[in-house]
Amino acid sequence: MQRKTIAKSNIRPLGLLGILLAIVTMTACSNGETSANPNAVAPPPPYWEIATPDFSFDPDRPVITLQGAQVMLLNIGEAFIDPGATSNDVQDGNLSDEISVDVQLDNTQAGDYFVRYQVSDSSGKQAIDAIRILRVVEDLPVDISPRPVGTTQSHLGYIEYLPDDYGLDPERKYPLLIYNHGNGANVEFAGNDPLGALGALLQNAGPPLLLNAGQWDPNLPFIVLVPQFGNVANVDVPSRIDAFVDFAINTYGIDESQVYFTGWSQGGFLSFLYAIEHPDRVAAIISISGGIPLDPDALPENFCNIANVPVWAFHGNQDDVVPFESSIQSINLIEQNCQPKIRPRLTILEDRDHVIHHSVFNLTAMQGGNLGYTSDPNFDPYDQSIFEWLLSFDLDDR
Repeated sequence: MQRKTIAKSNIRPLGLLGILLAIVTMTACSNGETSANPNAVAPPPPYWEIATPDFSFDPDRPVITLQGAQVMLLNIGEAFIDPGATSNDVQDGNLSDEISVDVQLDNTQAGDYFVRYQVSDSSGKQAIDAIRILRVVEDLPVDISPRPVGTTQSHLGYIEYLPDDYGLDPERKYPLLIYNHGNGANVEFAGNDPLGALGALLQNAGPPLLLNAGQWDPNLPFIVLVPQFGNVANVDVPSRIDAFVDFAINTYGIDESQVYFTGWSQGGFLSFLYAIEHPDRVAAIISISGGIPLDPDALPENFCNIANVPVWAFHGNQDDVVPFESSIQSINLIEQNCQPKIRPRLTILEDRDHVIHHSVFNLTAMQGGNLGYTSDPNFDPYDQSIFEWLLSFDLDDR
């Protein structure tokens, strides 16, 4: 397909800080990103910038081993009987009696609850948490579970969705879909209460809103996690995302060959950025109203790592927050500087603004969808479910 291109002299530099600062000033909209409340009280020291936990292998770290099933099903009102856990340490030996158990359970309410097992050795080295998931069900498991900062070993609060059949087969591994939200859901705008702040993710539309409204297709096999970021212009975002991926793999039954990223606006930029830095962990990405946050005249040496990652970018040609040229430029940079193994896709929706993500995720923006969206014929049509497209790729085939 012959694509439109933009002359390099007309491309504006897309420094990450400049892009994100521009997005911060955008006007709030009903299903879009929300601007900061000028009357809000400044939060205490930023809990969203706590140090990232280390999940790397360390032979000196104590190890916790769960007894019994990692996922247990309970009926409403049924008591939890803990099968227990053991722990061993190279220096200290058996630490099983030192394990602390945090049971986060309300068995009167349907939900997915954590039992968190923790231990440290005499030198202060902390084990990687062992997590048992208790699925308290009525008819079906709940659609989403909030995981505020402090309730898990993750440095990020997040929203979790587990498929209905999660845990029935203890050997099964599931694909992971991580959705990176828009700037308006950053915790520095959402308030200083870790649980309350997660509500901003639902207002950011896209997968969190679909999940919360019961509109997510239950036949999709993904575990869906929606981490909440803060002050992304001032931290090493790829390393913080990578630590979250480590946490997810250590906590859930995830097929590491099927880890997918998607995001809107700020989240679209972050998905591109992570794929450039960690292409060996990403099976495919979808960016909506975003782009590559790089100056095209100063591409880093590792830029063409992105050539190994299948990419599909979406943008509205009336976007007045992140110009649609951002996505065009991003695809051009990949095609003109690298040799992508899979041709990157680009869909430009005609007469659409910045807030296109919800209709892309609920598939109503597809060709023939009930919204009647049309796409620029010079680019790729939205003619296939984005979820089918993602699942067509995995790292084992790369």
